[in-house]
Parts: sequence; C-alpha cells; structure tokens
Amino acid sequence: MSERGVQLDAFATPGTILRSAREKQGLSAREAADRLNFMPDYVEILERDDYESLRSPPFARGYVKAYGGLLGLDVQHLLSVFDETIGQQSGNSKSRVETRPLQLQRTGLGVVIGLGVLLLLVAGLWWWGQGQNAESAVSNSSSADGSGSQLVGGEG
Repeated sequence: MSERGVQLDAFATPGTILRSAREKQGLSAREAADRLNFMPDYVEILERDDYESLRSPPFARGYVKAYGGLLGLDVQHLLSVFDETIGQQSGNSKSRVETRPLQLQRTGLGVVIGLGVLLLLVAGLWWWGQGQNAESAVSNSSSADGSGSQLVGGEG
C-alpha cells in the first residue's frame, strides 16, 4: 500500500494537491477564493491546472503559492510540483508552430493608408493656399491698375 501512495504522489499535480487539502479543511471553492481575494473562478481553475484560463497566466505561480499558504501546505514542495507541471506543459506547447502575424504586420496597412491620407490633406491645403495667393495677387494687381486709372481719369 505504501508503494501505491508513492505512485499516486508521483502523479500529483498542484491542482490535485490544492483540491484535496481544501476538501480536507471543509472549505468550498468560493470560500477559499473569498479569503484569498481571488476572482470567483480562480480556485477552480488552479485546481484544474488550467493556468492559461487565468486573466494573467504569468501570475499563476503566485496564485498557487498564496493558495497553498492559505491551506497550510508546504509551499516549497507545491511550487516545485508546479514548476515541473509547467515545464511539461511548455514542452508540449513548443511543438506547436506560432502562425499569428505580428502586431506590427497587422497595423502596417493602416499606417500606410493613414500616411497617404495625411499626404493628400497636406497637398490639398498647399494647393488651396496657392490658389488663394494667386487670387490675392490678381486682385492686388487689378486694384492697383484700377486705382491708377481712376487717378488718371480723375485728373484729366
């Protein structure tokens, strides 16, 4: 029977350790979450070892540590089991190929379109400004000619 206990221990995950300790203490998952100030479903997520479902998976180690401390477990042993579990999970996930495009690649088209619109706006303002300058030059020259003819006409 002792061999069987050792064998079960070898396959224990942080979630199973936490769940069995919580159940031994007679705490519900909701009570544990309230005492830890966790989101309501975090305790169940930790007990399922589904760390990717957390809002911030990088903090999972801290959540496990806090939860183990609440239950009075050997935190160092719990964290070593956690590190082994994460190491196995990350080893499995490395075989997947990342196919999502980079954020910069997705926004590249938007940046090009935005710059194009800006360039057209600047060119349009420049063209409009040139038209205003030409009109004012024409009106200035015609008023100068008109005032000169009035003067000549007025004198003569």
